[in-house]
Amino acid sequence: MIKCFVINLDRRKDRLEKISFHLHKNDFKFERFSAIDAENEDLSELSKNIVQYGPIGKISRGDLACFQSHYKLWKHIAENENDPILILEDDSYISKTGFKLLKDISWIPADSNIIKCDRFGNSRHRVLLSPAFKTFDSFKLHYLMSKHSGGGGYIITPKGAKFLVKRSINVNVPVDHFLFNPNNSKIFNDLLPIQVSPAICEQNDKTSDIHGYREGFSYKSLSNVLRELKRGYYEIRLLPKQVFQLIFMKCILKKIIVAK
Repeated sequence: MIKCFVINLDRRKDRLEKISFHLHKNDFKFERFSAIDAENEDLSELSKNIVQYGPIGKISRGDLACFQSHYKLWKHIAENENDPILILEDDSYISKTGFKLLKDISWIPADSNIIKCDRFGNSRHRVLLSPAFKTFDSFKLHYLMSKHSGGGGYIITPKGAKFLVKRSINVNVPVDHFLFNPNNSKIFNDLLPIQVSPAICEQNDKTSDIHGYREGFSYKSLSNVLRELKRGYYEIRLLPKQVFQLIFMKCILKKIIVAK
C-alpha cells in the first residue's frame, strides 16, 4: 500500500476527523502533516520563495500558505522517503476503485515525477491529454497537456520531490498552477505531470480556507479589469499549440471523471 500524508491545519480538527473516518473505514493508513496557517504566519515567511504578483494576479495569503505547506512536505519527502508518496488535502474523497489501486505501487512509472490523481473543475471541463502511454486494469496514464488545476490528491516520487524543492524559487502562481498549468508554470515542461484516468479522488468541501483571503472582483476597478485581462491572456496563449497537438499529435480532449 502506498504511504500517504494528509495536509491539515491544526485548527481544522473537523476536517481531520472527517477524512480520518473516510480513510480508516477503508483500511487506508495515513500520516497527518501539519499545514502552515495563513492566520498566524508572518508574510515574510509565507513569501520567502514566492513573488506575490504573477501572471494570474496577486497571490493571496491563503494561497501563499497553501504553497508553503506543500513545499514543506516536498522537502520532507525528498529528505526522508524512498518510495512514491500520496499527498492528500484534508477535504479529499477517494473512490472505492481508487483505494484498490493504491494498495499497489507497481503501476507507477519508475522515472515519473508526479501523478495527478484528482478531478477538478465543473462538469463541462475538458483536459488535453497525450495519447495513453500505459494501460492497466481500467486505468490509463497520460501526460497532461493543458491546465487541470487543483491539488487535492497527487502522487509524488522522491525524484519529483527533489525536483520541486530545487525549482521552487521565485514562484509566481499558486501551488496547483505551479504543478498542473502549462499556461503559466515555469517548471511544467520539465516536471512532465501525469494524469491518471479515470481519476481516483476529488475534493468535496466547498468551504475552502483559502478563498476567504482572495480579492473580490469589481468592474469599477481598473486594476481588477486589467488583472482579469492578464489572466485571460495566459489562459489562451497556448491555444494554437494545443490545437496543433490535438489535430496532429493524436492528443485527446477528455472529461476527467472519478472512478467508482
